[in-house]
Parts: sequence; structure tokens; C-alpha cells
Amino acid sequence: MTGEQLYKDALRLARKADKSGGPLPVAILQGAADSGHPPAMYALANWHLHGKGVPKDPKTAVDLLRKAADVGFPPAEYDLAVCYETGEGVRKNQKTAFAYYLKAANNGDGDAHAEVARCYFFGIGTTKNLAEAMKWYMKAADQGDVDAQYALGGAYERGVGVEQNIQEALRWYRTAAQNGDQEAKVAATELAAEVERAFIQLGQVYASSEISTAKSRKPANGAVHLRADQIRVLGEMVRPLLKA
Repeated sequence: MTGEQLYKDALRLARKADKSGGPLPVAILQGAADSGHPPAMYALANWHLHGKGVPKDPKTAVDLLRKAADVGFPPAEYDLAVCYETGEGVRKNQKTAFAYYLKAANNGDGDAHAEVARCYFFGIGTTKNLAEAMKWYMKAADQGDVDAQYALGGAYERGVGVEQNIQEALRWYRTAAQNGDQEAKVAATELAAEVERAFIQLGQVYASSEISTAKSRKPANGAVHLRADQIRVLGEMVRPLLKA
């Protein structure tokens, strides 16, 4: 039998074993892995990593992950990156972790996109690069990664790695909130409230005939006392929303 056939048999028997509580087909999966079948090597690595059907053995797991990663299997590249970052089964090495996250991301692993972004954002295993981090967060967010969507909301709100854009901040916060992120829901509500207050304050300014200059003079009774530079800031904050 080919490695792929052995692997499919192992999965079928493993599902039965999970339901019945019987022994897992370790020997069959081992045979599939020995044949060089990447999914089998990856599956067996996870069994060793978590002690499923075999004694927990992180070092053996890392060896299997490395073999699967060497032939470009994205899930193995991602898990190997995690092992290097956490030091499970191998000595910690942030540069190697980043390299494997990047390989996994470039080979199509969706979860790796957010990890590459995180590494660029905090300078983990690579040079800190906020603009590059935002590119990878965008890729992850477009694929439905909730954490990346929330991170983009914060980035657009504060202008970190991207040009500040309150409209985009609200859009990403609300997207993350719709996908179940409670922190994003709170952030969207609070930011919307800030924008509403800015609208009200800006309206008061325009309604007042006593707008002070940068050098300032005392406003008439009841007039809103804002300098010209403060008014410009308010205008920049609400302008993107006026385009919506």
C-alpha cells in the first residue's frame, strides 16, 4: 500500500477508535509516515506532541514536523514555528520560528498570516516593521481572522503602521465584533461615542461666533473655547465619516 492509502486507513481507524475507546492505529500511521507522506508525518507528530496513542514525546514530534516541513507542508511549518517560539521539543529560537511562520504563510497557511504580522509588529525574530505587519494583518483579516480584524481596528484608530482612518477603524472593529470578539464590540461602541461627541463639539464650534485663534482670546459667554488647531484636529477626525 502507498503512504497515502495507509494514512487514509489510519484516519478511518482512528475515528472508530475515538468513538469506541479502542487502541489507535499507531503502527499504520507510523508506516504511512515512514513512507514519507507529509500529512501522515504531521499527524503522527501531533500524536507525539500531545501523547495521543503514544507517550508524549515533543522531540520526536519536532523531528517529524521538520521532515514534513522540509517538503513544504504548511501545517507542519506552522507547528514547527510554534515549537521554536515556545521551546517545546527544541531549543527556543525566535529567528527560526519567524522563518517557519513566513514559510507557512507563503505556502498558504491562513493562521500563519497573523503570526507573521505579530512578529513584524513586535519585532519577534525579525526587525520590527509596522507597515509590513499591517500588510500581513490585512491578509489574515480578509481570511476571517478575528484577532487580525481587531488589530486592524486598533491600528487605524491610532495610525499605527497605517494612516489614521476612523472610518476604517470602526469598520474593522465592527467586523471583528460581528465575528464574536467582545473586546472589538466594546472598542467599536466607545469609538462611535467619541465620534458622536466630536460631531457635537464641532457643531458647537461652527455655531459659535467666538472661535478663538491659536493665540486665544476670551470667548463670549456660552461660546465654545477651542483653538484653531483643535478645530482642525476635530475636522480631521470626522471628515472620513462624512465620506461614508
